[in-house]
Amino acid sequence: MSSNPTAADELAREREEVLRLRALLVAKDAELGAARGRVLELEAAARYLLGAARRLRALSPEFIWRFAARFRKPRS
Repeated sequence: MSSNPTAADELAREREEVLRLRALLVAKDAELGAARGRVLELEAAARYLLGAARRLRALSPEFIWRFAARFRKPRS
């Protein structure tokens, strides 16, 4: 046997490498898809919280104080 790889051996190794790299690419693509989904979830939650904060800021201070007065204990 010669120490030089035959064309068939080289082709088999290259095919194995292509399959390995393809599997790695598919795994990374799935990981990226999961990360994008999580980003979308976080963006939706942030929009909700920002909207709630905006609505709270729109309330007049007078309304807030009247609302808080309902819960204050009478002083004796």
